[in-house]
Amino acid sequence: MDMIDYPKNEIIKMYAQMAFGRIYQEVILERLPQGKMTRGFCHMSIGIESYSIGILNAMGPDDYVLPHHRQHALLLARLDPKLFTAELFGRTTGYGRGKSYEFHLSSPERKLLPNGAILGSHGPYSVGVALALKLDKKPGAVISCCGEGTTSEGNMHESMNLASVLKVPIVFVFENNNWAISQPASRQFAIKDIASRAAAYGMPGVIVDGHDVIAVRHAMEKALELARQGIPNVVELKTVRRRGHFEGDMQKYRDDQETVHESVKNDCILRLERKMAKEGIMTETEIKELKARLRVQAEEAFAFAESQPLPDEAETLDPHQVYATVPGGAAL
Repeated sequence: MDMIDYPKNEIIKMYAQMAFGRIYQEVILERLPQGKMTRGFCHMSIGIESYSIGILNAMGPDDYVLPHHRQHALLLARLDPKLFTAELFGRTTGYGRGKSYEFHLSSPERKLLPNGAILGSHGPYSVGVALALKLDKKPGAVISCCGEGTTSEGNMHESMNLASVLKVPIVFVFENNNWAISQPASRQFAIKDIASRAAAYGMPGVIVDGHDVIAVRHAMEKALELARQGIPNVVELKTVRRRGHFEGDMQKYRDDQETVHESVKNDCILRLERKMAKEGIMTETEIKELKARLRVQAEEAFAFAESQPLPDEAETLDPHQVYATVPGGAAL
């Protein structure tokens, strides 16, 4: 991990964003057994906050990102944590007025586009967004994120092929944690690296340690530079999924606990802390004080969300919040 390319304030910012993502999720884990979270699946990203923050900090002002459901750190850093939490709680003040949760959450003004509950469905429309940028001669590129399991969907192959043929500004980011819910990568595909698929579509592909925030940022900056030149490309991020696919997943199908233990010992946040201490960027006391402030910020976000109103029946059933044109063809 080489940090000399980034100034001290950038390193501290990325560290704080990673730490906040971790602390926020730890609050979720505390609240779950107490029945203080919205019913539904919670897909944790503890231990892999690094790749989300690496992606985020590589983005330029005109770039768009379509994150997937395991990128809390990116969402928290990109959005207002209070409004994000309100969305998780299904409250009217959330970004999707309580209808989006994690999978459909978006904020066009923050260049954050929704992914989709049907994995792989985001592929075609992320290429569509990139094509629109090209046709309108607008700057920027699109970052389309998903896990390695989603890359087996036909939509993703078609999207990569179309992106290459049309030469649209897009980076396909594949987080490879080796598990598509309960299916190991060895039973998903015969290749070792997903990035090798890029060659089949005539585009470059690289492999990066997803636990190294600096390496991810470097790789994404280069990938986005290529994309803006009309060269779509692939970035594969190797990670380890520490927890279940969702909270409550007993993971009886797993036999890679040694890998998980190594991941914990070489935690992405601890790695950056050690490097910052070695280079005199932050002291242990400064880190503790920062984490204490971030804990307060996280708790304030949850308190805010709980204080917000739930949507009433009229708002819940309002078709104008779902469709560009309502049934019958009436425009909004």
